[in-house]
Formats: sequence, C-alpha cells, structure tokens
Amino acid sequence: MVTLRLPPVLERKLVREAKKRGRAKTSLAHEAVVGLLQDFEDVREADAVMGRIARGQERVHSSADVKRELGL
Repeated sequence: MVTLRLPPVLERKLVREAKKRGRAKTSLAHEAVVGLLQDFEDVREADAVMGRIARGQERVHSSADVKRELGL
C-alpha cells in the first residue's frame, strides 16, 4: 500500500484527467507508476546492451544490412 501526496496543482490536474478519461484517480496514478517503473527497467536494459556493445560482446547491424537480409 502506498499513499501519494501531491501538491495541489498536480492533484487538480490528476482529478481533471481522471474525469476526462472516466477513471479513478487511483487508477491513473497506478498506471503512471507502472509506466515509470517499466521505463526504469528499459533504461537499465539499454545501458546493459550499450555496455556489451562497447565491450564487443554484442553485434550491431545497420538498417541497410537488415533490409538486405530481409530482402526489402
């Protein structure tokens, strides 16, 4: 369980957006947190891939190579 305290300006924006979408404030806040955590995970994975590329452990393919390989 998490309690989220927002400044009044953000609270009003959240209320307004929830009304526009016909959803509860809690639902929108939940969606935002899930999205943020997914973004953090995506950044960590991208950093890991970039590290593997820098160490020569990950191959990189140009768009031209991919198109040629796929016959496009």
